[in-house]
Amino acid sequence: MAQATKTASSALRTSDDPIESFTTWLQLNSKPLLMGVGAVAVTVAAIMVYRSTAASTRAKASLALSEAQVPFAEGKTADAKKALEKVIARYGTTGAGQQAAVLLAQVQFEEKQYDAGIKGLEKARGAASADFKAGIDAMIASGYELKGDFAKAAEAYGKAAAASAFDAERRGYEASQARSLMSAGKTADAKKIWEKLATYEGETVGQEAAVRLGELAGKS
Repeated sequence: MAQATKTASSALRTSDDPIESFTTWLQLNSKPLLMGVGAVAVTVAAIMVYRSTAASTRAKASLALSEAQVPFAEGKTADAKKALEKVIARYGTTGAGQQAAVLLAQVQFEEKQYDAGIKGLEKARGAASADFKAGIDAMIASGYELKGDFAKAAEAYGKAAAASAFDAERRGYEASQARSLMSAGKTADAKKIWEKLATYEGETVGQEAAVRLGELAGKS
């Protein structure tokens, strides 16, 4: 033959009919198109299932926490501990599970099981969202205070301050850190924090800082 047979792609390029051109292209590419549409559909379906499952898990966790709070509020310590431990075991990565860890630590601290409470909080902190880290750190600090380890309490309050997203809350944790440092005998470190907080003259924390600096000056 004087001229080679045109390929489908060349036919697509030379056709003057846009509908005919698109039809030809669609026939040639129908399988890749279907595969692409199928992949998108699978992805969307997976996202929807994940969101639905996550929402369902959060709802179940919240319900479990509410049920566990009943014996806690009634002062039934043994029942509260069991219920809270179940919430943590099943839903530890959720907000409700992290709240359960804080409540369980509170019960353990009241029973003077300081090490157990701190250990549980540290485990919960590892999976905690940013919203919960500051509160968990502050609870850990409370455990160390009750234990009489003020140096570690100050360290935990420092972490709580660093993790806090709110200025007033952060300054409150810093004040607690300074108090713990004073109790630990680390007055120089405490003074640095009080000097910083003293600049907030219109706030309660600023007023306390001024008083504390006066105390430290008197001792020196």
